[in-house]
Amino acid sequence: MELSGKRGEDITFADLRVHYGTGRSIHVSGTGRDKKFRYRYGAMTDLGDLEISKWKSLINALIEQHGEQEIQRQLRQWSKAECPWLRSDDEIEEYALRLHAARIFDDPAWAGYITFNRQYRPEVFETARLIWIKASCCQKAGQITET
Repeated sequence: MELSGKRGEDITFADLRVHYGTGRSIHVSGTGRDKKFRYRYGAMTDLGDLEISKWKSLINALIEQHGEQEIQRQLRQWSKAECPWLRSDDEIEEYALRLHAARIFDDPAWAGYITFNRQYRPEVFETARLIWIKASCCQKAGQITET
């Protein structure tokens, strides 16, 4: 398989990071008022506009190739617990795959970095640079990353 000049084994997580969602109405059959349409959902990546099912299969294959099924399972659990706007299992799966493609769990600037990694990857904090802050409004103390 080849996408945008890249062979399957050369595709990286960065190539599959979703920049934004895409959509397109596609004429299926009929004319006039009897026209039938379907809607195609996609994701704009560095490899181009991929249909969402194609993107999911590529990212899942990449996760399997790198042996990261456990972190994907953890991202799904975290998304289900921390993201109340995700209503269906399909939405949770897609959101977790987007997070995985972005390698968000390694980004100290991510708002969920501390909570996710404290729960699922505590070894990250052996080298992480965390600082304590105290909110001036409520006087509550909390940790954030230096980033």
